Amino acid sequence: MAENFFKVLVVDDDETMREVCSEVLATEGYNVSVAAGGWEALDLMDLKWDLIITDFNMPGLDGAGFYRAAVSRFPEMGDKFIFMTGDTASARVIEGMNGRLVNKPFRVKDLLNAVESVLKESEASRRYRRVRLDGCSLHIRFDGSELAAVAEDLSLHGMKIRYPGRPFEAGPGLKVSIDNLNISRDARVVWSTASASESFSGIIFEKPVPASVFAELVPNSL
Repeated sequence: MAENFFKVLVVDDDETMREVCSEVLATEGYNVSVAAGGWEALDLMDLKWDLIITDFNMPGLDGAGFYRAAVSRFPEMGDKFIFMTGDTASARVIEGMNGRLVNKPFRVKDLLNAVESVLKESEASRRYRRVRLDGCSLHIRFDGSELAAVAEDLSLHGMKIRYPGRPFEAGPGLKVSIDNLNISRDARVVWSTASASESFSGIIFEKPVPASVFAELVPNSL
């Protein structure tokens, strides 16, 4: 099969599983690399992957820890993970994260269908990278307090906000509601800065915004 140029990283502490996944995906034309664990995979994140397939239960940095660390550095990767597990309890945890699940042992068809589905959604979402909101109002709940803020722009994975008072400290704990877009998300602060009269922050959503939300906003895209 002709090479399709999608870069896929397979992460598993089981060498046999790494080899099986690598061979199956390479046969379908994917450009595949492997890592033997979460820490090794994290060192490879700068290589810009189209998709990451990772075991959930691994020694050292497990699948959940790897996912959180990777997405904190590269928020655009939040919806480009497939988790593999044979553990029912882990499967329930994965359902609460923004990732696809392939149960072990899996059929080759199941793995390939999951890969194709994630990559198709990723390709479609690239049209909605970032849109201006031109001062769209929103409500922020942080550290037990609620305040009104203004959205400067919005992407699938986060937004830039402007608000009165002191800048937020980096870290989790935000609850963001954009009433006119019917969006409510838990979020974390990545950076903050302040001017003489107001503060600005860049935030990342814990779960990406659906691409469908952007349908009417695309004409204003950056």
